[in-house]
Amino acid sequence: MRQDRSSGKKAEPGYRHADPVTDAALDWFVRLLDAPADPATLAAYRAWRQSDPRHARAFDRLTEVGGMAELHSATLAHLPAAHLPANPVPVPIRQARHSRRAWMGAIAATGLLAVVGTHLYPDLKTRWSADHRTAVGERREVALPDGSRLILDSDSAVALAFGGEERRVALLRGRAWFDVVRDTARPFRVVAEFSTVEVTGTAFSVQSDDRGDSVFLERGRVAVSRLDDPGRPVTLAPGDRLTATARGLTMQPRPDPAEAVSWRDGRYAFHNERFDTVVETLRRYHAAPILLLDDRIAMTRVSGNYRLDDTAGALTALAGMVGARITSLPGGILVLR
Repeated sequence: MRQDRSSGKKAEPGYRHADPVTDAALDWFVRLLDAPADPATLAAYRAWRQSDPRHARAFDRLTEVGGMAELHSATLAHLPAAHLPANPVPVPIRQARHSRRAWMGAIAATGLLAVVGTHLYPDLKTRWSADHRTAVGERREVALPDGSRLILDSDSAVALAFGGEERRVALLRGRAWFDVVRDTARPFRVVAEFSTVEVTGTAFSVQSDDRGDSVFLERGRVAVSRLDDPGRPVTLAPGDRLTATARGLTMQPRPDPAEAVSWRDGRYAFHNERFDTVVETLRRYHAAPILLLDDRIAMTRVSGNYRLDDTAGALTALAGMVGARITSLPGGILVLR
């Protein structure tokens, strides 16, 4: 369970939206369904809503995006008359509480916002900069100008700079595996969010997002350095895995090599992983949001080997292992609780 930022009370566990205002609106959205008649809750909701115009807009957007006119009207009924629209349509709040459509609409609205934020408005800078990119669920092999090759994982992008003495790949997003042709005169560099990987000839993978980079060396040797501290590289041996974050470079436990590169063959193999970690990985291969709404099952350890082109099937099997319920919503949204 997590604390509600506005009132200090416990809010619904699970999904967390990247925008703190929208995340707070989601907390209120679900709390008003769970305890709509509680005077203290309603008073706290009014105070939160009126404290910042963005709060009202975020909450109203949730109810409207979900197509839930009845919930929108019910929550407007909590406001003083001065804050009501000209012609509100009153609906008893308990109707929203007991309506299956209301509850599932709340989940759908959460998912729709994630779709809008993640898919409908992608990072234009990445689109403009990328020489090669993949869609969600797509995997592609690319022949590089020097004869090296790379495999781009789902929802990934790279920009190339080859010429003269330079062999450079910028990993803009996602994950890529590299099989580098040896050339001691021209080191091969991969630049990610927090790190640079330098090699002359080897095979390795790099995964990058705004939280950190992960480098796994399959064969050969690589030197990994932080972008802001290039003078202190760490050399990896085959089988090593390293993460780079804003805090520094950290060697990780050596993974099973077959599991570490299973994604190249379109599979996800894992052993004794937390369920929420597995769900986070599968999100990269599913075009619609996957929402995990139970912190208890999130910490359960699971193992498996599943096809990445059937994330719904993988999650259905895993849900049975951890005792979760899985619900499919329109647009491919999957809810685990």
